[in-house]
Amino acid sequence: MSRSPLMVAEVLLGLTLTAVPAQAAKIPCTVAVTLDPRTYDLLALGTQVNEAAADQSSLDYAGCQAARLGTQLARSPQLRERLGQLRTLYRQLRAEEGGLAYVMAGGGTLHSHAVLRSYPALEQTLASLGALASSRLGAQTGPQYTDSLAFSRTAFNDRLTALKAWKPKDPASTSFYDARTFQADVTAYAQTGAAIMRLLGSTGNAATAAGYLPLQSALFVDEYLNAF
Repeated sequence: MSRSPLMVAEVLLGLTLTAVPAQAAKIPCTVAVTLDPRTYDLLALGTQVNEAAADQSSLDYAGCQAARLGTQLARSPQLRERLGQLRTLYRQLRAEEGGLAYVMAGGGTLHSHAVLRSYPALEQTLASLGALASSRLGAQTGPQYTDSLAFSRTAFNDRLTALKAWKPKDPASTSFYDARTFQADVTAYAQTGAAIMRLLGSTGNAATAAGYLPLQSALFVDEYLNAF
């Protein structure tokens, strides 16, 4: 039975996580939350700079950041739950982008690695949203926020249009492309983006505009639309 391109990418992702060598040192979350991602990697990886270890480092770092945000929002359970839902959707969006890019490029494990390594940046976005939603700053309105929100929405919709029309320039360059399966994956990607927009709403304030930012760019996909 054939697997969808997204399933292939997920399998690669699973293989990545099962072969993680011992880290140079286990960094406690109390320390991790005070570090930037590159410094964390420097401490956690040591000389074991390989793909599997780097993936695990991103997972661990993002997990610590997520736990801190959850603690900070302990008195705001509704906001904490909403951001948890958003985290799930953001990560799904990146996984779908990685799967689509895998097919477009004709394979490559770099796509699954990139999914995991996007998690720390997503946590920074979520932390920003938590801070904005907990202060008056998030409710600020102005043309810069409505323009940013509109740009994010347009960028995502333009990407969807291009993906729906995409076919490999050289069909022989990828054995993973199947038109029906690819379009099903594009539909799933569209649904995830739509779910993010529904969850955030469309109010033109700073917090909403910030929540839309991950829709402006995608893992590899924007580049690959013209390259393959």
